[in-house]
Amino acid sequence: MKIPPKIEIANIPTPIHAIFYEGFEILIKRDDYTGIEWSGNKIRKLEYIIYDALSKKANVLITCGGVQSNHARATAAIGARFGLKTILYLRGKEPKSYKGNLALDKLFDAEINFISAEEYENIHEIAEKKNNELKKKGFKAVFIPEGASSPLGIWGYIECAKELSAQLRNVKNKPNHIVTAVGSGGTLAGLLVGTKLFNLKSKLIGFNVLKTSDDFEKIVFNLATQCIKKYKLNVKISTKDFEIIDGYSTEGYENISQEKLEFLTFVSQDYGIILDPTYTGKAFYGMIDHFIYHENEFNGLLFIHTGGIFGVFDKIQKYLKAIE
Repeated sequence: MKIPPKIEIANIPTPIHAIFYEGFEILIKRDDYTGIEWSGNKIRKLEYIIYDALSKKANVLITCGGVQSNHARATAAIGARFGLKTILYLRGKEPKSYKGNLALDKLFDAEINFISAEEYENIHEIAEKKNNELKKKGFKAVFIPEGASSPLGIWGYIECAKELSAQLRNVKNKPNHIVTAVGSGGTLAGLLVGTKLFNLKSKLIGFNVLKTSDDFEKIVFNLATQCIKKYKLNVKISTKDFEIIDGYSTEGYENISQEKLEFLTFVSQDYGIILDPTYTGKAFYGMIDHFIYHENEFNGLLFIHTGGIFGVFDKIQKYLKAIE
């Protein structure tokens, strides 16, 4: 198996914690513990992508995401760590004040460009134009796709599946479902390949926070297929190996309903776990609603906490109000 090299900067392996909800045990893989500045799932992917960028003598990183993008913040942090200039293209309007991930982007000295949703549809052309401008000035830039979700980047979650395989050997009641949020598809794609490589029998469940389940079924399957082909991996995958469940982000990507906010504050108060309003909060809420409250069949759940803590601070007053 041709495993690509990586920088080693994430705090891994991350632990698995258990909580009991309505009498059901839920295991939580704490990938929010991968770091502080680069907390969350993105660093696993970026370890591979940044190694590749450094090996190519790149000195500029160009990437994109929403205004409160965890990936953009993690990229900016790593750029500062390795002396690389970071250029961000963020989908949305510039807010009156910088909070959460956006404030950290500024603190890490990233160049921040706000673009409309229509412009964002052409992000590859925008990045290529910027790359050409930088070349003329003697810089070498690399473009990192949204969420660091590429055939190389998803190795971060192939590696995570290997971790899970080792950790679950000592778990008596093994989960038959592994659950994660889906925002760009890379985490689920890596898990799809990794569960096959390391013989994990759990079915993969993704709760999408934007686009549709049909969109992400294609994105995840294509990413996984490209990785298998590129690295000559001896596994076979099918769209039946995973399921993406729609309907838990109807408020819009960076918005969240009052009902979900109240649930997230309950989780914080009763379990000491912080879930963010864009990704993990919606996915965790969806998992509870789909499996426990709607009594869909399962024998055990493992939730991958992909981080996002800094996104909480953009909506901290709403969180506090939900407690009242």
